[in-house]
Amino acid sequence: MFARLIGALIRAGLVIVVIASPSLLLPDVSLASQEISLILGGVIAAFTLFEYASTHPGLIDFRFAPPYNRIRFLAFAVQIFSLVFLCRALEGEDSFSSSLIALSDQMIEWLSFPLSPVNVAADMIAAGEDPTLALLLSRAAALSFFVTFCSLAFFAVFLWLFRWPVGRRDFNLWVNLPTFEPGYGRDVERRLNRDGLINLLSGVVFLYILPVLLSRTSGWFDPSVLNNYQPLVWGVTLWAFISGSLVIRGAAILKVALLVRRSRGA
Repeated sequence: MFARLIGALIRAGLVIVVIASPSLLLPDVSLASQEISLILGGVIAAFTLFEYASTHPGLIDFRFAPPYNRIRFLAFAVQIFSLVFLCRALEGEDSFSSSLIALSDQMIEWLSFPLSPVNVAADMIAAGEDPTLALLLSRAAALSFFVTFCSLAFFAVFLWLFRWPVGRRDFNLWVNLPTFEPGYGRDVERRLNRDGLINLLSGVVFLYILPVLLSRTSGWFDPSVLNNYQPLVWGVTLWAFISGSLVIRGAAILKVALLVRRSRGA
């Protein structure tokens, strides 16, 4: 009980640090923005604390099957900090600013392939805007997408090479998928496969559909707002993180469906 509470407190503290870091590290951020970030971070940290301090499943999937959620949180944190320090680099705030800018430009070259989500995001959102905004958005999207790709590759290693989640002695389908409706027989396998495929496809589609939607809603979305670093960091991070999380969840559910099918065959 005590160890579980300590772990929950550490997780909650890390959540606050990551969520508040853009407002605390970016240049020229107002005091009101910092206060709002701390309040939002506190709310999400409280949810994390109650979720992980409880012995019963709540809303978080695969809570008892690490490193699923650890990989997702690490990807989220790396995306936040990489974009924050990219924005600081553009202002020359750090000694490694030129190296980080060069790295982001290299990422743009690596990710410049047909139907690249990075190119789609920059072309659709920053179309007709200042070329400086288009370059800024391309650099941020390239860094964030690269982190997402690395997190997917890292999770794939655990999924197949380390036989996740078979190695978890206490793995339980209903505990690790608390929002999954129980069923009987082959209905469980069928719905697991369906949910997994839906999540996989949704993750891929989200990379493309969000820039398209934003480009078609000029009445309420002004692309120039991304010249402000804080909206840029959060917008690009959520674009890549939500997509990556959906793909990771889909792959995990499909792996569980495969295990269910094998257990039925055995």
